[in-house]
Amino acid sequence: MRLRASVNRMCRICTYDPTDVGTAAQQIACCTHSDCPLHSVRPVTTKRIPPQLLEAWNIPLTDLDHRARALVGDGVVVSGEPQISALLRSESTLEEQPT
Repeated sequence: MRLRASVNRMCRICTYDPTDVGTAAQQIACCTHSDCPLHSVRPVTTKRIPPQLLEAWNIPLTDLDHRARALVGDGVVVSGEPQISALLRSESTLEEQPT
């Protein structure tokens, strides 16, 4: 078995509860066991994580790492438009700085 498949399998065995709220990917992304050696390489979904899931699991947003926190609620970019506007703002800020 390859390393990535082994990590994915271990995270699923450790974290996923089919009787609990959310999908396996959502539950693994919201894992807060930062002392686990696999935590930083665990699979993290690219799908949005509804804030209601954190409420159901009683997990404060601040307990999530940066990868999972970016997927919760309104912090998720669902189109390119916000990315472009952020880029334009950063470019205009650079233009205003003296050289």
